[in-house]
Amino acid sequence: MGVDVFFVVSGFLITGLLLRDAETRGSISLRTFYLRRARRILPAALIVLAVVSVLTIALVPQREWRSWFREIVASALYYENWQLAIDSQIPRRADLESTPVQHFWSLSVEEQFYLFWPLLLIVAIWFAGRRGVGSRRVLLLVLGAVTTASFVHCIVLTAHEPALAYFSTFTRTWEFGVGGLLALLAATPLRGRDGLRGAASLVGLVLIVVPIVTFHSPDVFPGFVVLLPVVGTLAVIWAGMPVVAWSPARLAALPPVQWMGDVSYSLYLWHWPIFMFVPYITGVPSPPWLMVLLVAFSFLVAGLSKRYIEDPFRTPTHGLRARPSVVLGAMAAVIALVVGAGVVAPGVAAERNIACSRGDRD
Repeated sequence: MGVDVFFVVSGFLITGLLLRDAETRGSISLRTFYLRRARRILPAALIVLAVVSVLTIALVPQREWRSWFREIVASALYYENWQLAIDSQIPRRADLESTPVQHFWSLSVEEQFYLFWPLLLIVAIWFAGRRGVGSRRVLLLVLGAVTTASFVHCIVLTAHEPALAYFSTFTRTWEFGVGGLLALLAATPLRGRDGLRGAASLVGLVLIVVPIVTFHSPDVFPGFVVLLPVVGTLAVIWAGMPVVAWSPARLAALPPVQWMGDVSYSLYLWHWPIFMFVPYITGVPSPPWLMVLLVAFSFLVAGLSKRYIEDPFRTPTHGLRARPSVVLGAMAAVIALVVGAGVVAPGVAAERNIACSRGDRD
């Protein structure tokens, strides 16, 4: 359910950003948009993948390398959601244990959204200009059609292939789409009417939390059930920040909550590898007390990652800002190293296994 909230918020923010660029500059700059997204997302993600690659070779039995590095490569190239979707349809892979990068599936969906969404808006705005009609009217029709088609596809596929539907980009597009439609129809949050806004934020929070607590069957996702957190997220965004004391949205103004929001991306990246590798270090499953410590450690690592990895690229020095090619080149080098390790390591492991088996026969 958390990823559904994330998708709606991303659709709202990214669509709003692209619309403002189009209206203030007269066009959408793909170069600026993609470079901004790369600086925001890639540095911390690539560092995590590099660390996971090293720890996999150092700690994980070689028999696991092929499946682990298959997903590491898929995560580095941002098709992990499709890798998991394919694996879910192959019986011998469907029951494989989790890897430290499985959570990259949602980031892969996000990156694919970043790739095609600006292109969709550019084509719609160009078409509106050619026809001499309002761009927002055309965008409303286009985004509405894409969102509706994706939602119908989501419902149908969930009923027949829930695992495939869960990871598919096409069944998730409507969640970005409704966020985009909200950005198109209500560019700014509701003003005034604090009682109504407070009620909307409260109802929205309930709609987000209730499914997390009550629904646990994977076969129902991402079908009709996902409407609850999606509508709840839309309500919270639409309500803005009510001033009434009883509004749950006021919690967002608390410094600890704001800090957690700031480090949420790094926390999402690091928490799962930390939880996955610790049993390989200790040799036993993590007891409850250790799980609590790992949660605290994950927040610590996330804070450090935010400060020393994310921030320098999000607000770069003059040198980095002036030379984006250097930044992109460094990112490409890390991707190449991770993919190279993913290609070479399983082969090395296989050769060692063959050599060991021959030695045993001799």
